[in-house]
Amino acid sequence: MPNSRWLTFGLCPEKRRPTLEAPMKKLSLLVALSIACSVTGRAELGANERTLLSPNIRTVLDHTRILEKTRDSRLPLWILPISGQLSSLKDSLASETLRELQSRGIGYTVNWNPDRFEDSLSEGLRIGRMQQSEGQLVGVNANACLYSFFDGSDETLHVDEHGVRFSDDSFGPKLGCPFALTHRYPAMKERVARFLREYARAGVEVDFIFADWEIDGPIEWNSAWEHSKRCSRCREQVGDMEDFRAFQRALRKVRSEMQRVVFGDMVRSFFPDALVGNYGVYPHEGHRYWYDYFEKETEGAPYRLDQKAKYREWYPEFSETGYSFAMPVIYTWYRGYDWYDFESSDYRWFYNMLLVGSNAAKSTPETVPLIPFVHWHTTAPPENPSPQVQQFSKEKYRELLWHLLLRGHDTFFLWCLGNELAVEVEMLHEVYRDSLNYSEFLTNGEPVSFDVPESAGTVISGLRVGDRVLVRRTDFGSPALPSMLQINSQEQVLVPANSGLHVLRVQSEPIRDGYLEYEGERRFALGCYELPSSDEALGEMVRAGINLFRCGSRADLDRVHRLGAMGWVPLGVQGGATDELEKKVSEVAGHPALTVWEGPDEIIWTYTAYSFLKEVAGFTREDWNAQVPKAVNYSRKQSKIINPAIHHGIQMVRDLDPHDRPFWINEAADSDVFYARETIDSVDVVGCDYYAIRATGSDLPSVGRLVKRWDAIGYGRPVWMVLQGFSWHSIKPERARLYPSFEESRFMAYDSIVHGARGVFYWGTNTIDDPRFRTSLYAVTRELSALEPFLVAPAIDSVRSRVIDDLFDPPGIGVRVMAKHMGSDLLVVLVNEDEHRHLGVDISGLGTFEGRTLHLLYGDERQTIRREGFATRMQGFEVKVFCTNPIFQTAHLVGRQFRDKVEE
Repeated sequence: MPNSRWLTFGLCPEKRRPTLEAPMKKLSLLVALSIACSVTGRAELGANERTLLSPNIRTVLDHTRILEKTRDSRLPLWILPISGQLSSLKDSLASETLRELQSRGIGYTVNWNPDRFEDSLSEGLRIGRMQQSEGQLVGVNANACLYSFFDGSDETLHVDEHGVRFSDDSFGPKLGCPFALTHRYPAMKERVARFLREYARAGVEVDFIFADWEIDGPIEWNSAWEHSKRCSRCREQVGDMEDFRAFQRALRKVRSEMQRVVFGDMVRSFFPDALVGNYGVYPHEGHRYWYDYFEKETEGAPYRLDQKAKYREWYPEFSETGYSFAMPVIYTWYRGYDWYDFESSDYRWFYNMLLVGSNAAKSTPETVPLIPFVHWHTTAPPENPSPQVQQFSKEKYRELLWHLLLRGHDTFFLWCLGNELAVEVEMLHEVYRDSLNYSEFLTNGEPVSFDVPESAGTVISGLRVGDRVLVRRTDFGSPALPSMLQINSQEQVLVPANSGLHVLRVQSEPIRDGYLEYEGERRFALGCYELPSSDEALGEMVRAGINLFRCGSRADLDRVHRLGAMGWVPLGVQGGATDELEKKVSEVAGHPALTVWEGPDEIIWTYTAYSFLKEVAGFTREDWNAQVPKAVNYSRKQSKIINPAIHHGIQMVRDLDPHDRPFWINEAADSDVFYARETIDSVDVVGCDYYAIRATGSDLPSVGRLVKRWDAIGYGRPVWMVLQGFSWHSIKPERARLYPSFEESRFMAYDSIVHGARGVFYWGTNTIDDPRFRTSLYAVTRELSALEPFLVAPAIDSVRSRVIDDLFDPPGIGVRVMAKHMGSDLLVVLVNEDEHRHLGVDISGLGTFEGRTLHLLYGDERQTIRREGFATRMQGFEVKVFCTNPIFQTAHLVGRQFRDKVEE
């Protein structure tokens, strides 16, 4: 998809000027021709002519250079301080100045002023005709047309319960009631429509039109909420005036309607392909990361805290305004400097500004041009600024501009004061000019990263075209090392250590998501090492939800296939690419039930910490843990034999497997990180086995911790957990009997899943000597099987859990939460990883499901999602599974009461 967010310009032979496939309309062939002329040496304005130009235009021309490359379909730069400043020039000089600006890739806007309608219309049409003849975009600053909805009349003011009218002066200008402005629409529309009608009659088509409309209309900040609470009309319109979100939503809907009716839709009713937008209105992910100069925090308004920064929740207004380009504001706001404690002063600016830019870029549709307002000098400082607030360095500001381009921004709109213009425009134009060397990427590329590091380190942005990525790397602080940029689950780019621009090739890495593919469906692995000889027993396991079995032959695969289940085959790849391995793989590779290959079980454990090494190699597990030389030397020697063989063996499997099935290696819980990672590049799924229930003492929370451990070892590869399907007495006769209770088995399964496990397996079930335990284990697998559509569905990353402790609650691990959605249904899983209760568990981040009812499966609790979440209570090691649809509760409840007793 094109990064430029708008489609390529096309020439229409039967029309006087070229057209643009929506939403933007034109870039004349004359643009390329005129720029080409400038590149080949067209004379610039003479010294006498320059003296007639305004100071701002002279500054821009003096501090920019003629482009060496044509900008083709790239949008021009826009510079607010030169808007309307050709009005005093004669036609010939004005036309020549437009060409000078065009040769530098700079657009120009006239100012529409309804209070001086005839003069500004005449000037607008004069310049517009010149721009059309030169193939430039006809640009307009319509800001004056939008002021003021609040005209100070009584009709626009707040009204209290006694009928007394009042205004809100916390913004500077006095604002009134947000819901008393409809009568102002016709007059405000006409301020814009008068110009549009005359442009249409004259055949001058508006291509780019913007406004800098801020302090007018409904605004929810400062003292607005307080004033609206006093207003009888506001209370009636908002409803729940104590809910800031309801208040914000009501005001922003009105504000969006005002912009759409008066400006957005109005402009496009005359010129459907015009780019129309307004300062600070852009798509986003629900937060605003900056405060305008006139805005203050509103007590009680929700926010997200980042160090000392309070990122306000924001209404999704862009889609309701009728605007066709997005205009984020990426400024060095003075007040934001002290929000962060980064040692790097530059990163305080860079971090916040890149958050704003990334938020807009990742949220804006590709068909919508992204044109940010930018400013370098510290913005809106007080009269006596603190000497501690350091100016953003020029070097890192240029870096920021590059990162914005490489994250999907199309061009820039510069705002600054006149005395700042020389420095501002020089830096901005330098980046824009140099970016033309990479127009292939900037026009057609797709952003590969929106990550903004939470510490001052390495920042990487890039645009991808085919198998190439244009990458920019910027380092803060520590010496740089090569960095791996993960593009998606299967592709990555190795970014060199040196900063700057790089064109790099995408590297493919077969990283899977850990879910299985079987007969065209995604499956969550519910596996068992036991393959009973009885078809009746095997059928019972399949009916209980177990869907994946360890198979040693084609005949085994036939058995599970007949029952609609899947199989995995273990392979001795530690021996390398042997004839025996080739034969084994070839025998089963084409079987439809085969879904996974498994490597040697706990192979690293066998040459590092396994207890039998005392007899084989003369050292103990304690020796390994203490890293005594004998243990270290033995493991190093064995690893040099075994680990390369594993790579060669797995490569043979991949060469022979026509279906490219995933390869999984299960390890011991504490297998060595270093050696595990020596084989990781050939492995698709990692994981370990852990059996937490013992008569001598159990440690349930370790299960979830181990999922995270193997996620880290595997560099984010999916994790499968092998859980306890036995009592230790059946494995080691000297130990006392204790089977996991149903609740413990359920906890271990869900604790694995909420920590990210993509599969749950059971080992040791062939040793079960109490059928009640088997029934209880099947009760767990039946429950998980019923939820399988959710288990393979997308997770809701925004969900959070927070324990609100009682006064005497002991400290602990807390409650883990996972939320997944499937269509319109929601699943929320809570796992209390502490042995003690939590009577205040707060769940948040479920705003998409606001108002929906959650049913506690296998219980009678119900929760309604309010303010994006809910609160509940949990006992020690309790699991709660909520779902919007109780149909996902299985009807098979036998075995859910099982609890074993510790033998004396």
